[in-house]
Amino acid sequence: MKPSLGVLSILLMLHSATLLANNDAALGQRLFSQSRCLECHGAEVFTSPARKVKNLQQLEQKVRQCDANLSTNWFDDEILAVVNYLNQTYYKFPTSNAATATPPATTSQ
Repeated sequence: MKPSLGVLSILLMLHSATLLANNDAALGQRLFSQSRCLECHGAEVFTSPARKVKNLQQLEQKVRQCDANLSTNWFDDEILAVVNYLNQTYYKFPTSNAATATPPATTSQ
């Protein structure tokens, strides 16, 4: 009985992490839309083969730089939500968060 409870707990945590990631992306999209991000550059900066951002860490640095330049005064969780939105929408960098992890295989006993 205890192994089943453990597997159920893991599945619930992964489901919760997925919901949080989706909510973060929705918040990020809203913040991105409300800001003046596209006044400095168009969406091509995200899709260009010659883009300067090459990984998730650089993406976060750029979002923080834009936050400072635009004085949006986003909190860390809001910055990360924008990073999550931009990554899901344009960049597609691999992430190490639990929402993208494959659940462990279960065996019936």
